[in-house]
Amino acid sequence: MATPQHFAASFARTLDLFRDPGAKEEQKTQFRTLAGMLKVEGVTIAAQDGKLLVNDTAVDGDTLLQRLEFHSVKEVAIPPDPPLGEMFELLRALAAQPGEEDIASRLRASGATRVSVRMQTFVFGTPLAPSPSSPPPPPSPRANPGPDAAAAPSVARDSDDIPDIVRESTAQSSGFSAAAAATRSTGDLIAQLKDKPDGPHVGDVLAVLGRQLEAAMKTKRTTQVLTIVAGIVRAEQQVSDASRRRQYSIALKRMYSKALLETIANVADHPTDREDALLVLRRAGEDGVEVLLDLLVAAPTIDERRGIFVALTGMKEGTDQLVHMLGHRQWFVVRNVAELAGELGLEVAVPALAQQLEHDDERVRKAVALALAKIGSSSAAEPLRRALRDKSAEVRMQAALGVGGRKSNALAMPLVVAMEEEADEAVGRELILALGRIGSTAAVQALIKFAQPGGRLFGRKPAALRATAVEALRLAATPAAVGTLEGLTDDGDKQVRNAAQSALADLKRK
Repeated sequence: MATPQHFAASFARTLDLFRDPGAKEEQKTQFRTLAGMLKVEGVTIAAQDGKLLVNDTAVDGDTLLQRLEFHSVKEVAIPPDPPLGEMFELLRALAAQPGEEDIASRLRASGATRVSVRMQTFVFGTPLAPSPSSPPPPPSPRANPGPDAAAAPSVARDSDDIPDIVRESTAQSSGFSAAAAATRSTGDLIAQLKDKPDGPHVGDVLAVLGRQLEAAMKTKRTTQVLTIVAGIVRAEQQVSDASRRRQYSIALKRMYSKALLETIANVADHPTDREDALLVLRRAGEDGVEVLLDLLVAAPTIDERRGIFVALTGMKEGTDQLVHMLGHRQWFVVRNVAELAGELGLEVAVPALAQQLEHDDERVRKAVALALAKIGSSSAAEPLRRALRDKSAEVRMQAALGVGGRKSNALAMPLVVAMEEEADEAVGRELILALGRIGSTAAVQALIKFAQPGGRLFGRKPAALRATAVEALRLAATPAAVGTLEGLTDDGDKQVRNAAQSALADLKRK
């Protein structure tokens, strides 16, 4: 397509000719030119804050802007290769004087389904009066003067005035009826999009589905809502042509609302709906995340929060919003978001999590400690060390339980230091097992040390501690760990000896 400025000038020129009853031949030529510009790529024309925008780009076009404001038009959306009959009706309506029906209603009444218009909404006042610089054209010499002449459209509706290309396009499209499409089921229409996502009547199908979606939302038919939006998103993913994708983008932009996202989010944890719901929410980006976070704040039970966690785990956008909520004034919100940050492994949340280690509520500190351990990055090592010194054994326990996997190598030394200082036997056991899950060289060396019996009289370690170290060596399963286990199969302590033999047998089975 031409530049936004060039298109605006061409559209304005065509509209001027539609307002001049004596320029019919020139009007038809200019209409053909405009139709050619729209053959490949669609366009949106908007009046916003006193500016004319074409495809979101500000352009010069006072005459066209005044005409849009005169009719209280907020935006005109024209798809690629639009039906010429609809384009002709749009231009004719814009050229006319405002009547009882606004332009959007007039287009719908004419059967238009692809070219669409959004109207301005006024709280008070009336639509702008026509500019003195743009007086209405004189009445056609052929028109019969009368009291209603001023309100009549400037463009005659004689069939002779309709360009041949409009008639040709109408005849060629007779194989598809928008009215017939409106009677088809949602399943049929979605199947058509799936089969031909870039077919010639995609705009008509999207328009019908949009109306079905409105009806389904009003009657709370959530399954149908999800089927429509997920089906459109999947069809959009199959389209590579930029102009066709823009067509889908415009349709989805109209469909997506906070009410829609809340409806979808509420079924995101249902096993049968999860895949489609996550697809729809991901397409919404940060708006989808925001709705889920609102639901997370309000979720009263752990089961409901878990369902939202499942949905948010599949989202990649909106992490800034999530991190910001760690500073929320309500303790349960901080706890919920901390748990989620751990589930998602959000390293960017580590500084904000660290600030909450001083929170007055132990439940928050437990969630924060668990999250830091699950994230397991080098940046989480220092705050985790602080969590392992918390006055509450429950907080220290959560820090130990959350550690796991080779990604947590940076946490090995903080765990070793904490183990040497830990007085609670249950917490000490979990710290040792955490070292086994890490399985790094440093972690295994510490476990080998813990597994040794110690001095014959002084410094001899408890058998239960050594048996736990044997279990951790089994979890590590490195060559050094296996060699140590083999050496402990004839240990003098029966509990340790049996634990080592059992660990080796288990490793051989695996």
